[in-house]
Amino acid sequence: MGTNNSAEENQCCCMLTSEEIEVLKYIFDTILKTEKPPTIREMQLTLEKSDDYIIHTLDELEKKDILLRKGGTQEIVSIYPLSLTPTEHQIILENGKRLFAMCAVDALGMPVMFHRRAKIVSQCKKCKKEITIEIKNERITRVSHRNIMIWSPGRQIAPAAETTCPSVNFFCCKEHLEEWTKENPELIGKISQIKQGFSRIKHCWRPYGETLGFR
Repeated sequence: MGTNNSAEENQCCCMLTSEEIEVLKYIFDTILKTEKPPTIREMQLTLEKSDDYIIHTLDELEKKDILLRKGGTQEIVSIYPLSLTPTEHQIILENGKRLFAMCAVDALGMPVMFHRRAKIVSQCKKCKKEITIEIKNERITRVSHRNIMIWSPGRQIAPAAETTCPSVNFFCCKEHLEEWTKENPELIGKISQIKQGFSRIKHCWRPYGETLGFR
């Protein structure tokens, strides 16, 4: 991913090989079923590929900033847009399974990517009050606050999961976002209202989901 665009814009431009798509799809399918990523051994057996093939593919996905492993291991800790460790952005799927998004934008993109009804449970970065957003058929159907805002950093440095995503957050209202930005004048970013942001996000996450066979 480049360093001059937002996370959602970069994901759309990322070119995936057929080998990478196969491995990504299997990892996502496993997480959606078990809420845990597959091991190298499980990928090898199911995909009928060698360890070297699987590890090489994971290496390439990590170079493209789609996947992140725990240092010195093959343990997957995040796979765009999913975090495999708890974050402030929880996704509750219609079947009751709970997942975590790496950031506010990823949380909005996941129901579109996976083509599923979902409830987002997050919080305002300023006041810490709970924010909920319900999405069905690619439409925001219910929100806990009328004027939810999103703040994103202006630049991105890989790995995004560690450098950028923690900064992409929801705010319950414009006033709280303005207060927070005044308290953090050194941070440069962009602001979007949730409905405007969601419209843009949908256009990027649809093709990602289509590429991986979820739509």
